[in-house]
Amino acid sequence: MNIPRYSRIILTAFASLSVFISASFIPAHARESGKYTDPRRFMRAKVERIERNKISHEYVSLVEVKVHLRVLDGEDKGKERIAVYRGEDDMPRDIFYKEGDTVFIGISTMDDADAVEQVSIYDVDNSFGIIILGALLVACIALVGRLRGFFSILSLIATIVLIFYVMVPLTLKGHSPLPIAVGTALFAIAISVPIILGLKRKTIAAALGASVGVILAAALALFSGWIMHLSGIVTNEMMTVFYASDVEVDLRGLALAGIVIAALGAIMDVCISIASAAEEIFTVHPDISAGRAFRSVMTVSSDMLGATVNTLLFAYVGSSLPLVLLIAMKFDPGMPVMLIFNYNPVLSELVKSAVGCIGMFLSMPVTAIICIELNKKKRASLN
Repeated sequence: MNIPRYSRIILTAFASLSVFISASFIPAHARESGKYTDPRRFMRAKVERIERNKISHEYVSLVEVKVHLRVLDGEDKGKERIAVYRGEDDMPRDIFYKEGDTVFIGISTMDDADAVEQVSIYDVDNSFGIIILGALLVACIALVGRLRGFFSILSLIATIVLIFYVMVPLTLKGHSPLPIAVGTALFAIAISVPIILGLKRKTIAAALGASVGVILAAALALFSGWIMHLSGIVTNEMMTVFYASDVEVDLRGLALAGIVIAALGAIMDVCISIASAAEEIFTVHPDISAGRAFRSVMTVSSDMLGATVNTLLFAYVGSSLPLVLLIAMKFDPGMPVMLIFNYNPVLSELVKSAVGCIGMFLSMPVTAIICIELNKKKRASLN
């Protein structure tokens, strides 16, 4: 294997990525001149006191809630502000803010003679919990994976940078999301796999196998978009992006791009595992035939399939448990089963899962074949 040559490939990928980021890193949220803007100052505040007053109404129980806040940072530090909520009194008590909570707020000034301030409460400040969980995650990765664990963290950071500083800005500029998602996925593979595995023979096999899997997933996503109505795969969040954006976002492309990105993690996972298994087989049995090696790798693949499918299923059910409960509550014995499957949130997740699994399954033999061919070339060069 010619490592210097592959190193040049990696460096070229990094250089291309730098140019890609430089060309695209323009604030995506910039507004055109003449449009309405709502300059808002963001800060943290402590909930000092909460007032609840019932409002008489003929049909529903309404409430007016005044949340008294003390600003903790920014130019208004130490000042008191009041956020007012009016509406139906049907919110679960454990969800609403409590006295003593630290929350994020936004203050905007209405552009009129009286300069009335509008105070909006966003979310409770859970920064401490995020830091603790993040530290535990890093400690576990470093403890178990050691140097490889550290490289895994670098790989994760690289993928996050690609998504948020390349894919997102270009999509919000009006570019077609699907080719951007495919390009981002291929860049992520070219960067992440060498970071995780190092510059080895199995790295090439895993990267090429994962790239083939992503391309197959993109083709399947296009096929899904062709055979299905747009409303079936576009979620409410995508519609919100469509109406809130300054450009006309390609909804079909956005939905298909989400399918490709969702498939990326599982595809990379299995390709790295298959490449490592194949490399170990040739290390232990250097004289093994290509056919025997392929059958051994596929035996490992078949064992991985069941575990991976279960992982994907439990991950889906866990993240969508409220949706599952909602379906169970609204299910009518006389309702056609296909009506449930065609329910937009269910259908979009089914398409993502199906495309991701198919791309993952097909990338397994591809990775095995590439790894076996590389080892055959090595064996031939030694003879």
